[in-house]
Amino acid sequence: MKITPLCLFAAFLLSNVFASAAGPADVKGAKDHPLLQRVEGSSIRHFEKKAFDSVIIAEGRVEFDYDAQMFKPFKKEIVEGALTRILYGMPAGVSTLEVLRQYEAELKEKGFEVHFTGSGEELDNGYDRFLKQVFVENKVAEKATAMLTLTKDYRYIAAKLARPEGDVYVRLYIVVNTDWPGNEDSVLQKDQTAALLDVVEVKGMQKRMVTVTSAEMESTIEKTGRVALYGILFDFNKADLKAESGATLDEIAKLLKAEAGLKLIVVGHTDNVGGFDTNRDLSQRRAAAVAQALAGKYGVSAQRLFPFGVSYAAPIAPNETEQGRAKNRRVELVRY
Repeated sequence: MKITPLCLFAAFLLSNVFASAAGPADVKGAKDHPLLQRVEGSSIRHFEKKAFDSVIIAEGRVEFDYDAQMFKPFKKEIVEGALTRILYGMPAGVSTLEVLRQYEAELKEKGFEVHFTGSGEELDNGYDRFLKQVFVENKVAEKATAMLTLTKDYRYIAAKLARPEGDVYVRLYIVVNTDWPGNEDSVLQKDQTAALLDVVEVKGMQKRMVTVTSAEMESTIEKTGRVALYGILFDFNKADLKAESGATLDEIAKLLKAEAGLKLIVVGHTDNVGGFDTNRDLSQRRAAAVAQALAGKYGVSAQRLFPFGVSYAAPIAPNETEQGRAKNRRVELVRY
């Protein structure tokens, strides 16, 4: 067959139509989570997986109290497990409401129970408060994070799938990039709808901390005046001591019995997931739980123990990574 200039021109047009229809390619190494499909025509603009991380699942409105100059408590769960984070860029013409409805249907089809959904004033009382309080630990990318702010068109959905092998939590924040000027290097283009999807598969963290003996505690306190302990464990966002804490509590009791004159401040430390005041209360209750266990189970005089929670005021590592947050979640014994 003779190839004419007209045929070549037609082929050129056809190839460009298909390229346009396909949209931009996913970022290298990205893929959908096996439990959820993507909106047709969307592409993955950012992708990351973590073996263990902590995420806030908001189940209510975030509101700032102007009279008290502080945030009101809002309904939420803090869940920990394997995290898959995907930022999708939507094809042209797809609205935030359409994305929300697509995911509502997909979640229900896969057996998820929707716990909360809302948009605009249903989520906060302005100034991106919902985004900043709920996605406080989110470090998707500087450009992507900037694009999720300063817009009036934002929606959210949170859902849970109960499974014998471990529950799965989903949170999805949908927004239009109305302010960030896009170019070919941008994560998103201007006026493009985006969906930030977090999927958390709840599971226990691999135990990495070795129990500190009473002799090691005594030596460290003698040298530095304090010792950090990671063998005292709690349930998510609770002050209930887990059974695995027994070995470390045994060693603390041995230390106190060996040194009859030793008095300790039991200091509770948290990471920065959640508000400071919320973590201050949590750290205080956890420190009190340790002191109460030592007094109740081991017969240590309560006068020798002073529980004190400091929230995330004294980190020993950056809170930007799970490794850093894990180091910051600790109980310290301080001589006084």
